[in-house]
Amino acid sequence: MAITAPRGTQDFLPEQTAEWQLLEAKIRQICSLYGFGEIRTPMFESTELFLRGIGETTDVVTKEMYTFEDRGGRSMTLRPENTASVVRAFLEHKLYGDPQVHKFYYMGPMFRHDRPQAGRYRQFTQFGVEEIGSKDPAVDAEIIAMAFQLFRELGLNDLVLHLNSVGCPKCRTVYRQKLLDFFADKRDQLCDDCNERLEKNPLRVLDCKEDGEKMMQMGVPLITDNLCDDCKEHFHKVQ
Repeated sequence: MAITAPRGTQDFLPEQTAEWQLLEAKIRQICSLYGFGEIRTPMFESTELFLRGIGETTDVVTKEMYTFEDRGGRSMTLRPENTASVVRAFLEHKLYGDPQVHKFYYMGPMFRHDRPQAGRYRQFTQFGVEEIGSKDPAVDAEIIAMAFQLFRELGLNDLVLHLNSVGCPKCRTVYRQKLLDFFADKRDQLCDDCNERLEKNPLRVLDCKEDGEKMMQMGVPLITDNLCDDCKEHFHKVQ
């Protein structure tokens, strides 16, 4: 029996790799223009990092992580995303002692045990940026502008920008209760996954691929209508 690439992965032959290199070069060029430096973190980390960084109730943690026990009996996980690793590196290397704003970008393979389909693989390449050390709304605007410039220089046109806010812990506590109240008499209209999420983290209900559109038709409360004054002002300045 022939051995083939694992399900949800793919090979890139030289012609395709050349195209990847052009894309990566453009990303590095744009990031450099905006003052972002590349950070490279391990492809696997302590499982606890992702439990704390992503959230124990997320689909990524409960259904999609590649987790294994190493020879020392420690639980390790192939990184499903890179934000948690960047923050871990920021703290481990005590960069918070430097008053400047730290601007990172990363590119590399991530791993999620997802159902393979067009454009969705179990090993995939992710590019992202993190800007740490400032609460200025201009930081958000800068990252949005950088992404927009990158897309335009890659030849994407007719782009539409949708802005949202997830608020702060104070906002989300109020919004969480509003969601619970809203769905209290509608649980029979939700899928099994959503009913489980509602118990653990109601905000995750809004991520549902199955019921997302139906929820909007039901008139689910919007978090942008429930922001505290500070977050409302921040969101206004970003806009």
